[in-house]
Amino acid sequence: MEHAEEFLHRKIQVICCDQNGLVALEKPCGVLSHPNAAGDSERSLLRCHYDFAKRCYICDSGDSIYLLNRLDSPVSGLVLVSLFRDVALAVEKAFARREVRKTYVALAKGFPRQRKGIWRSRLRRDVIGKSIRVSTGTGACAETEYEVEESFRSCAVTLSILSLFPITGRTHQLRVHCGQNGLPIVGDQTYGDQNFNGAFSKNFGCSRLFLHSEKISLTYEMGGRRFEFAATSSVKFRESLQNFKKI
Repeated sequence: MEHAEEFLHRKIQVICCDQNGLVALEKPCGVLSHPNAAGDSERSLLRCHYDFAKRCYICDSGDSIYLLNRLDSPVSGLVLVSLFRDVALAVEKAFARREVRKTYVALAKGFPRQRKGIWRSRLRRDVIGKSIRVSTGTGACAETEYEVEESFRSCAVTLSILSLFPITGRTHQLRVHCGQNGLPIVGDQTYGDQNFNGAFSKNFGCSRLFLHSEKISLTYEMGGRRFEFAATSSVKFRESLQNFKKI
């Protein structure tokens, strides 16, 4: 990874790298997984050209960095990249076989009827202008497993810390599922409770989307061998929970 580190966004942290060049990066909220159509590389994971057809960054050195999963700009946490195409193809097959396990942590308004369960719905992705909007009722099947870690009162409402385990990987899936099931994620400007987001930001001076990709693990096959990979990213907003409980 050393030859590509000079191109990383200054806020990106390398979490770990295996013997085959599979790398886990940690991105903060506000950084793009890849440039948008306008080519905004200064806000992207790497500050270099992105080839949308090949799904990889191409550095000035000529090296390619393959992007294996994406996070929405306001979501923080783990992103996987590969330094080599054969590893990228092997990991993509693991994703297709659903052999990749991901854990997200969210701070949500409300409390579910059951402390854990599975949400299922059909999600349709629409492009409105330059924005993506996902609605329920038609489209591809989406499944999310959830579990309540903790709940507490703040700003006169109940807040819940959720562990979310996406079984499928649809666009905006976790945000839509939380909102659809009466648990809008705090700070979600698209599917959340805007009045509460405003009150929360006023009380705590924090307006980020409280959704973080915390863990990822997978098994991939290459050259007749199976390789295990796992990475963990600390959830920074956990440090603020005590402050959230004071009002």
